[in-house]
Amino acid sequence: MKYLKYILLFFVCLSFSSCLTSGLEDLPSYEDADVKAFTFEYRWMIKEGESEKLRVQKMDTDVKIDVDNMTVTCTITVPAVNGAFTQEVRNKVALSNLNAYCTISTAATITPVGDTPVLGKIGDFSKSDMQYEVVAADGKTKKIWKLIIGGFNK
Repeated sequence: MKYLKYILLFFVCLSFSSCLTSGLEDLPSYEDADVKAFTFEYRWMIKEGESEKLRVQKMDTDVKIDVDNMTVTCTITVPAVNGAFTQEVRNKVALSNLNAYCTISTAATITPVGDTPVLGKIGDFSKSDMQYEVVAADGKTKKIWKLIIGGFNK
């Protein structure tokens, strides 16, 4: 009886395995390495009672993407005071303490080149030569994109 259970278990396990090795559809490997959008935000901590809470204010950003020259030109405008985004907090906003986020091609990766700020972390976007390498999902297509801050309006 004990061996019968093991034999049945063995056949059940075999029935759930697949031996299909041909006739599978080849899925495309994306070759795009483009930047689609760029956004900036300012983060600060605010004390509420015994704890501190993270606050985030999105910057108004006019983005111009030139696919042919692989450049992204951003004009950043600090929004007006509202709620927790007081005048005191607004006065602290500068290119040297912003977070940036980028939308890129499907399944691609993006990496800063040299001392360009890391996306998603507080960085200094006042630099003149900021570049990001975008690698497509195929792992072969690579493009170097230049980020230009065309203006900072406060």
